[in-house]
Amino acid sequence: MNDYYVYIHLNPTTNEIFYVGKGKGHRKSAKTSRNEKWTEYVSKLLEPHKVLVLKEHLSEKEALDLEKKVLKKIDFHYDDTTTNIAESELDWNDESGILIKLDFGNIFSESEKKIAYRFQNLTDDEIVNSLLDFPNEIKISELQKEFDLIYDFFHDNYDELEEIDDDMFLDIESALDSINDLIDEYKVSDNENLTEFLKDLERERFDVEFILDEKPKGMQKQVTERIINWIDEKIKK
Repeated sequence: MNDYYVYIHLNPTTNEIFYVGKGKGHRKSAKTSRNEKWTEYVSKLLEPHKVLVLKEHLSEKEALDLEKKVLKKIDFHYDDTTTNIAESELDWNDESGILIKLDFGNIFSESEKKIAYRFQNLTDDEIVNSLLDFPNEIKISELQKEFDLIYDFFHDNYDELEEIDDDMFLDIESALDSINDLIDEYKVSDNENLTEFLKDLERERFDVEFILDEKPKGMQKQVTERIINWIDEKIKK
């Protein structure tokens, strides 16, 4: 049944998002079975935290997928002083949500009170609409399918590639991961900014070109050339 939903918990004063979760029934408002960081954050609030449902009537898989997308959006685009997000990680003690770890030393300081938080002056509907807006998702996902062919080839031949030249292998792996992160970042962006994506992709090309200048051999050369060719194809379009 499609009885799952994705929800967020927010600071009632600043609209700072401190938790992203999925669940069903009354899970969104439950205060039990929460992790230590969640409990610590909530204990410092002077008022009850806000709860917003982003989307409901979802299957468990749909809820999990949306939860991950929203978390990535926060990681990539809201990780500045307006949200105080220091690091995000899976909350292994709580399968129903993902914890956004915060720097508790700064959150409640006097200086932080002067900061204009990203969502502070927005209505609940505006916050929800912003978090659910993924204008680049379709186009970037199409690009990712092509890139995944290279990424998967690399990992399918991991051991063989590593044996050729360990240092070169690490450089190639780093380049692939960097491009993969770039794709993830723009896929969850609030803005329709494919032009900026292509500019960043072109900058990634310089790093890959440097690897190619080091004259990789065999399969390492093959992977590096495939990355260069894929980037060139995207930039020329």
